[in-house]
Amino acid sequence: GDPYDVILDGVGGDLLGPAVRALATGGRLVALSSGGGTVEAYELLVRGASVIGFQMRAVAVGNPEPCDRWLRELWQMHDAGTLRTAVHEEIPLIEAARAHSLIEQRRNLGKVVLVP
Repeated sequence: GDPYDVILDGVGGDLLGPAVRALATGGRLVALSSGGGTVEAYELLVRGASVIGFQMRAVAVGNPEPCDRWLRELWQMHDAGTLRTAVHEEIPLIEAARAHSLIEQRRNLGKVVLVP
């Protein structure tokens, strides 16, 4: 489809290159994972694009007060029921291999929960 101005990449690895190629001119990819991957400089040059890394821990260490406030707000939203985790499927623990397969194949659209 259309190229993207911003991509938040929480996967990396083999998907990093295709993600960079999906950037629009002047686009930015924010790498949120430690999944690695390789970016060809040419792909950035022809798009005038950039890749930056982001880790919340680095932000929290440098400026803990806002992070503490955000965390309190998130818990308040959770407690009020306005913030919920998307659950793709709850799977019995005995079927853990199926759960792992689902995640490895990237077929889940939310969390896969193992139920004892």
